[in-house]
Order: sequence, then C-alpha cells, then structure tokens
Amino acid sequence: MPVYLYWGEEEFNLENAVKELRKKVLDPGFSALSHKVLDEPDLKSLIESIQTLPMMLGSLLIEVRTSTLFFRGKRTISTTDPLMQKLIEAVEKLNSRIHLLFISPVERESGKKIDSTMKLVKTIQKSGEITEFPAFKFYQEDKIITWLIKQASGKSLKINRDAAASLLQDIGSDLRKLDLELEKIATTIHPKNTITLNDVKEVSSTNENVFLFAEYWLKNDSDRAICELNKLFDRNNPLKIAATLQTLTRRWLKIKIESKTKKAFEIAKIVNLPPFVVEQEMKKLSKIPEHRIFALRENLKNTEYKIKSGELPPETAMEMLIAGFSG
Repeated sequence: MPVYLYWGEEEFNLENAVKELRKKVLDPGFSALSHKVLDEPDLKSLIESIQTLPMMLGSLLIEVRTSTLFFRGKRTISTTDPLMQKLIEAVEKLNSRIHLLFISPVERESGKKIDSTMKLVKTIQKSGEITEFPAFKFYQEDKIITWLIKQASGKSLKINRDAAASLLQDIGSDLRKLDLELEKIATTIHPKNTITLNDVKEVSSTNENVFLFAEYWLKNDSDRAICELNKLFDRNNPLKIAATLQTLTRRWLKIKIESKTKKAFEIAKIVNLPPFVVEQEMKKLSKIPEHRIFALRENLKNTEYKIKSGELPPETAMEMLIAGFSG
C-alpha cells in the first residue's frame, strides 16, 4: 500500500523529500494528469479523491497537505466520526497504482507530535511509511555541518569541515539559506567542485570583510571602517551592504537586550545561531552601550532612504553613515 506521512519542523528537508518522491513516482510526460495536490481538504472530498482510479497507465500521486488531521487539539472532526472510519477503510483498500502522501508541517519549537494512538496513523504505519523531519537544535553544530557536507555531495561538490563550519557561523542554521549559499559558491568557483575555507570567505554574502567592516563601524573606528567599506564597493552593491548591516544590527540589539537576563545557550536558540557565535557577539557587545546600537539602526534607516530616494549617491551616503552624518 503506497501511503506516506511526512511531518516535522524542518520544512526544507520535508519539501526536498516530497520532490524526491515526485521524481520517483511521476512520469514527467504525464505529470499534469497523474498528480493531484489537495490543500486542507474536507474528509468527504479526500475520500472521493483517493477512491478515484488513475486516468491513464502508470501511477497517480495524491499529495494531501494538512495541519489538523494528525494532531490532538487541532482536529476538526472526531476520530470516531463515520467519515473518519470511511477514510481509514479507503486507505486500507488503496489502489496499488495510487501513491497517497500526507504532508503535515509543524511550527518550530511548538513541541507538537502526531497522535500515534490515532487509528489512521496506525493504519499508515502498518503498511506504509511515516517519516519525521525534525529541525536541528541550536546546539547541534556537528549535525548541521554533517548535513552541509551531505548536501554539497548531492550537488556534486565537496566541502571540508572547516569550510562548512565557517559557512554555518556566517549564515546560521537555516537550512534553506545554507543551501542557497552553497549554490552561490558553486556557481562562483565553477569548474572547481571543492569548496575551501577561502572560497567561503571570498564568496559568502556575509563574508569576513563585511563582518570586519561592521565591527569597525560598531566601535566607531571611522578611518578603518571607511577603508574596509571602499574595499567592499569593488564587488558589492551599497544597498546589499546596507541590507547586511540591517541583519547585523538587528542581531546585535537582540543579543544585547536578551543578555541582560539570559545566558548564551538560551540566546542562541532565540537568534538561531550556534552558542559559540553568540558568546563571541556577547563579548564584543559588552562594551557597547545599547543606545549606540539603536542610533546605528536609525542612521542606517535614514541612509537607505537617501539611497533609494536618489537624495545622495549610494557610495556617498554609505561613507556619510560611517562618518556619523546620517542622522
């Protein structure tokens, strides 16, 4: 009985698994006729769909996206309802040419689990496949690095652990962002297929030079900040630099505020960064007054307005920001 239940907090891995199943099941030439997607269907419509025979030779893939069916407290229909019983029977008698996939994402940090006592879950478990896609915890750097190495391998790339660790430190543990950065680096280093630590530093959109420039700006070291900024102008759009500064100042402010009552490992969970990175940021921010970070954000907002409105040339506006004339 080809029935599957994919669920969990890590949407990126879940969606990739869905794509892999599509490749496995669907004939590319007939996918329009052999693929159905049902979004939060009522039980009657769902039953009718899975009882319908495929129109052509080959398999039919039915994807059922549901956020309520398998979770206690969220179901809109009782497990003893006659329609629920009919659904279970329909799943048990599913045509061998129909692949039925239930997709149930879970909100991050919600702690929600599928109801393993539910008869529908037991039915799927008995003859089908139930797969959880958990999100990595904030302290699982080694697992994320291993995931990065495997993800690179799937793109015919090699990345050593030092390079993967650097990428994790720069980007954070968002798998979708990490995957996009791998794609960007792969395009840049082509035809090479091995990503080194230098490649990460050179190509990553939040590269070491941006961080160095941002540190000088934070510490009000205008001369060094201007010097680094001019280096960045050679290969970065000023608005892109400003966008990176927005991300950094937001992070700084969050860490600065949370550090009054929380430890590094607690803050790491909030800002989605490894604890060792948060510890470094806390140490750097310990001598920076909170009001300065607020002022930097306000000046940055004014600078972006001047660039987008055409009031000042982009390079001039950014240099004035660093010199402290953007307020």
